[in-house]
Amino acid sequence: MEFRPNPLLYGASEDFYSTFKLVVTMKDPVDYPILQKAVHSAMKRYPYFSVCPQKTGNTLRLQLNQAPVPVFPHGRCVVLGGEECRGHLLAFGCEGRRILLHASHFIADGMGITPLLMTVLFLYISEKYGPEGINPKGISLPDDPVREEEYAYPFPEEPIDLKGEEEKKPSEKQVYSLDPNAFDDKGLYAYHLRIPQKEMMQVANPSDGSPVSFLSVTLFRALCQLEPELSHRVVGHVQHQYRAALNVPMNRHSLVSYIPVSFSPALNNRPVELQNTVIRGQIILGSQPEQDLYAVNRLCSVFQKSNAQSFEEKQQAMKEYVANSIGGKTFGISYVGKMDWRGMDRYLEDFHAYIGEKTTPNMLLIEVMTVGEDFSLNVMQSGKGTKYLHAFMEQLERLGIPVGITGEERYTLCDTKF
Repeated sequence: MEFRPNPLLYGASEDFYSTFKLVVTMKDPVDYPILQKAVHSAMKRYPYFSVCPQKTGNTLRLQLNQAPVPVFPHGRCVVLGGEECRGHLLAFGCEGRRILLHASHFIADGMGITPLLMTVLFLYISEKYGPEGINPKGISLPDDPVREEEYAYPFPEEPIDLKGEEEKKPSEKQVYSLDPNAFDDKGLYAYHLRIPQKEMMQVANPSDGSPVSFLSVTLFRALCQLEPELSHRVVGHVQHQYRAALNVPMNRHSLVSYIPVSFSPALNNRPVELQNTVIRGQIILGSQPEQDLYAVNRLCSVFQKSNAQSFEEKQQAMKEYVANSIGGKTFGISYVGKMDWRGMDRYLEDFHAYIGEKTTPNMLLIEVMTVGEDFSLNVMQSGKGTKYLHAFMEQLERLGIPVGITGEERYTLCDTKF
């Protein structure tokens, strides 16, 4: 089994660790021995995640790691790929009622790693509470066969011939940037919000809004509330993925992209229905397969160009690609769809995904999950500060949508070593 890393691994540095964590909050305190047993059993089904990076000449590879995936009796961050993790690029932990999964984007994205998390939760809950009321259909069990399409390298070796299709590029006009003074300088901070799904969608659906377009519009309206004379376009990066375009629906690699949605100043003071229609249209056009393939080609071209170069030159090429890819936005937002917890959600209180960009002084990212009948939002910032949060919540409430803060915390993400 060969599990090649995402080419972006070559761009890893002290400024680009590209790690994330998933945190499940249970209703009861976590039983560490049961969690440890569940993780070790689940990893039998996901051998392609039991890997460690190895540099051979000018090339990075992922080799199978015979050491058990670590399960820590704490929630602090560790160095993925480091000695404490036995070289692994993922690690589990627990503290109080929380189960944590730290992972590197170089082996998977959130959608790619979620099946592993679901297997762990199924085994944990079945052991602690019994399997009654849980439907295991769609959850991979330790003895289920491993399919090659899950771990096969998904990127083409050569750029794809798009036969003259024209790429839709965002405008080069100046992008509105958040006020860095709205956040403290003590590191990443998150606010947790809950919104009833039914009540939000009753407002969003008639105005042509999907959850991600509607929340993007709500955030734009919040910015306009704070700055009525806003003169620069606001750009949101809506998370997207390449799986459909590459025809690899089962693939676990990191296949995350984004669609830029642009709010011109002229949209200020327009009805929410019009704003939603404009943004929903941009998302539909930006998610067409040919647009995804252009993004894939950009990554392939950079990597191919650096293929015969030294390791240091490959690193520099990827660092430049990363800098060009993640810049030029006002905020980011991600929603991958309603999750089917297969009955396990009665044991869960909340679920959040954490990401972040360490070098961005005015970061604002929102991850949207579903838990029970609610949308669970994780509003992540480059520091603590409620200026944009309160304006966002006020806009939701003006539209008749109840929203509440369920928690807040300073958070960190793991570093990567290879």
